[in-house]
Amino acid sequence: MSRGYLIFAVLAVCFACRCTPPHHIRHPVAPGDLYFMWVTWYGEDFKGRSTASGEPYDPSQFTCAAEGFPFGTLLEVRDMDGDKAVVVRVTDRPGKRVADLTPQAFRKLSPEEKKGRIRGKVTVVGLPGENSLLRRNAPDGGGRFFTVQLGAFSSLENARVFMESLEKDLSCDAYIYIEQGDRALYRVRMGRFADRESAERFKEERLRGREALVVEISE
Repeated sequence: MSRGYLIFAVLAVCFACRCTPPHHIRHPVAPGDLYFMWVTWYGEDFKGRSTASGEPYDPSQFTCAAEGFPFGTLLEVRDMDGDKAVVVRVTDRPGKRVADLTPQAFRKLSPEEKKGRIRGKVTVVGLPGENSLLRRNAPDGGGRFFTVQLGAFSSLENARVFMESLEKDLSCDAYIYIEQGDRALYRVRMGRFADRESAERFKEERLRGREALVVEISE
């Protein structure tokens, strides 16, 4: 191979790489899809403005702007350096390849908003049609009820496996409640009852001696 041809080949490869389109989200989007991107936040001055999904921006909610994901997709965003995690719902587009979180969500990863951005590991954990099974702890206002909790997990995948085994064994629908503390915690629960007595009766009659806890929930 001549030297001139080799130089031409190298330049062609460099040009092709330079012109390669930016990373795109795989479609159809599926739970378990994993991406690495910068995580940033956008602030109070956008409060009340319409997001790309049409939903008003509320900086106190657990939402984000991200390119390529269908609106309503749930993403687990994990700080690669601090290992804290938060689950957010896609409602907006950032205009750049980042996951742009509300201040409320970003503080779960880093208490210092001035940090600006962190290295994030972003995993798809729920599709728009599945959101009813993944209740977040953002208050909706109004209402108290009782439910039966059967397990708590630091991994959504482990919570899903446990939930599916319960549903198969007990023929009862369960759901995963995402608690946004220092780390995201996934609690597997069953039922929605108006009073504690009904929840306790369900626990005794339907759970067949499984270890479980009746908890009171405020919405």
